[in-house]
Order: sequence, then structure tokens, then C-alpha cells
Amino acid sequence: MLTMNNISKSFITDDVVTHALRDIQLHVNEGDFVSVTGPSGSGKTTFLNIAGLLETSSSGEYLLDGEDITKLNDSGRSRMRNQKIGFIFQSFNLIPDLNLFDNVDVPLRYRGLNASERKKRIEYHLDQVGLASRMKHLPSQLSGGQQQRVAIARALATSPRFLLADEPTGNLDSQMAQSVMSLLEDINKAGTTILMVTHDPSLAARAKRQIYIKDGHVSELTQKNSNLHLVGEA
Repeated sequence: MLTMNNISKSFITDDVVTHALRDIQLHVNEGDFVSVTGPSGSGKTTFLNIAGLLETSSSGEYLLDGEDITKLNDSGRSRMRNQKIGFIFQSFNLIPDLNLFDNVDVPLRYRGLNASERKKRIEYHLDQVGLASRMKHLPSQLSGGQQQRVAIARALATSPRFLLADEPTGNLDSQMAQSVMSLLEDINKAGTTILMVTHDPSLAARAKRQIYIKDGHVSELTQKNSNLHLVGEA
């Protein structure tokens, strides 16, 4: 479903070259739940931005559902992003003066869906995250965990094949974080592929696969007898 071959990303500032990612090799199968961890400045955000088609790589090949993303222009990447990828952010990114129904409706309007189809999707996904009874509430009337659930519903309403979550529990207390993580696990079990950046090793360990990024390199970790083992490095 997602394959990166020798993906690298460099930034040039005042003749100084910074290598954010170095020759990343990664394959994510349909239905995977992959967590991404690593120290600050390791390249996690750059990696997620490239995976989500928000940035382009400096070199290498990126295949998404068999299509070479590195050969697409801006409009082609935008089309792929809108059709296949959903985003969940640490800061929720809800519009404060819109109620929950209208917040979830925003990306659907960009899709050009008719009103009845949008209503059907909005009600279904707000119910899926346990907030159907509050769809007329404003974000300010909800807890942080509930706001993140709205953000998840908004992402799911577009029927993405691939869900990218950037520190989705970063602004939540431990109890709310566990609740949101359980919801993501349920979504994954239903068939959605998830790639999640997190700083919390206990949450990362709940994913099916664990990726560790350091100095722009990727290592994959596996859980075995309660010990983490390196199984490969690019």
C-alpha cells in the first residue's frame, strides 16, 4: 500500500545542508497500525509530512497504492491526498465558532458531496466516536479528549484509506490518551491503515508495528518477550 525506497530529505539554509531523512526504506501493508517514535529533531515530522504528501522528498521513490508520488505535480499530490489520506493533529484544529456537525462537514463540502450524503456520513462518524448526542455543541463545550474524537470523526468522514496521526494524544491527560488510543485501535481493526507519531512509548507499543527514527534513519522494533529488538535499519 505504501512503499518508500531510498527516500531522503535535505534542507539548505545559508549554504548549510541539513539531512532530515536518509535513505528511508519502508513498506506499510493495508491494515497496518504503525507507530513512529524518536527523539526531538530526529525527522519524525518530516517523515510524516512526506507520507502525507504535505512535503516532497529530495530523492527516492514513494509509491502509494502503486502510484509513484514523486512523479506527481502539486495538483496530482493534492488529488491523492484528498482522496486517500486523513489527518489527525495534536492541536485538534477544530473551527471554534462551528458546532461539531459543521466541523465534520467542512472537508466533505470540499469533496463536493451532496447534503444528504454529508449528513449521513457526519451522523455515522460522530456516533462512531460516541458524540452523536452532542453534534450541535461547540468545541469549547467539550473536553480535550472529546475534541480529539471530533477530529477523528472529521478525518474518517472522508473515508481515507490511510490515516496519519501526529501526536494525537499529546494534549491529553493519560486517561483521555488511553481512550483515544483505544478508539484508534478499533478504527484499525475495522480496516483503516494508521501511521501514528507519538512520544509516549506505552502508546507506541500498542501498535502492530513500531518504527524508530533517529538522525534521519529508520529502525523497526518488534515486541518479543517484553523486550524490544531491532529487526532492520535503513
